[in-house]
Amino acid sequence: MQSFSIKKWVPWFLPLVLVFWFFGKKPSEPSVEQVHSTTRLAMGTLVTVSTWGVKGPSEEKAVDRVFTRISQIESLASRQDKSSPVYKINHAPTKKTWPVPEELATIVQKGLEIKKISHGAFDPGLVFLLDLWGFANGVPDVGKIPESQAISSWLENRKNHLEEGIRVEKSPDGTYTLQLDDVSFALDLGAIAKGYALDKAMETMKQAGVANALIIGGGDMVIAGSKGGKPWRIGIQHPRDHDKIMAFSEIVGDMSMATSGDYERFFMVDGERQHHILDPETGRPSRSGLISVSIQAKEGMLADALSTAVFVMGMEKGKAFIEKWEGIEGMLVAENGERWKSVGFKGQWLDGP
Repeated sequence: MQSFSIKKWVPWFLPLVLVFWFFGKKPSEPSVEQVHSTTRLAMGTLVTVSTWGVKGPSEEKAVDRVFTRISQIESLASRQDKSSPVYKINHAPTKKTWPVPEELATIVQKGLEIKKISHGAFDPGLVFLLDLWGFANGVPDVGKIPESQAISSWLENRKNHLEEGIRVEKSPDGTYTLQLDDVSFALDLGAIAKGYALDKAMETMKQAGVANALIIGGGDMVIAGSKGGKPWRIGIQHPRDHDKIMAFSEIVGDMSMATSGDYERFFMVDGERQHHILDPETGRPSRSGLISVSIQAKEGMLADALSTAVFVMGMEKGKAFIEKWEGIEGMLVAENGERWKSVGFKGQWLDGP
């Protein structure tokens, strides 16, 4: 598990505060008819598991199992943990074929699939670029724009490889292998593995007999059931005012939602925001005009990756993309004040950005 300072907690913690504001105050005496919440550090952020309709040892056991499951996936996908397969592959000679666990292969394959359908707006192989900009471990203490030559070299290096650059193959015996064609394709799965981990966390929760739950990790969440027949009510943070919410969602049943914004991790240079959502086409922070994107889908892994992809696409391409794919809904906010949500998005605006 990566370490981080209180400063790096803040962008992720505030959305959680807004979410729980909707829950109201807890009764002083424990009861099944209330939300029980547990927050722990996992995947480099605060993860909160909330349940309804269960308490005591049963709830505690289920929550422990959930965090154990999240930890298992983190140990596979972390690029900071030197014992993880991703770390070893990223630091190994290129073109070396590595055996990998099926779960890791699943995450990478889904990332490559989304890269294809988003025409490269999402890319699971941006480690070198993220390191170049200083976003390897949160936000740099003193941020600076990389030399143009370094970015150009990265772009040119990737173009020189005609294949995908990241190869996942399944052997006849059912095992999986992974190969990187060049160091410029090194893996960062932060924008998809978290969603996958929350999917599996909720699966674990249901296996433990808990049907009504909400699991939040940073800007991602998975929802199941309800609060005694009432919907889970979730606030969506204002992208320019951390103390406000701009919209809310009311959800009953199985659903996932992920929000990406340029306010999560950034530094300022000459009055311009340099944020962590990088455009693979330019090698620089996305200048699509969007500042916040929320995506709803059945899978947390899909919502996680697509919130990044749509952010990079921009308003018009993002709208067209969301409307094209069944089961995908979105809420988009642009820097110029324009805002849009798809017809099927479960949520309402409260305030303009």
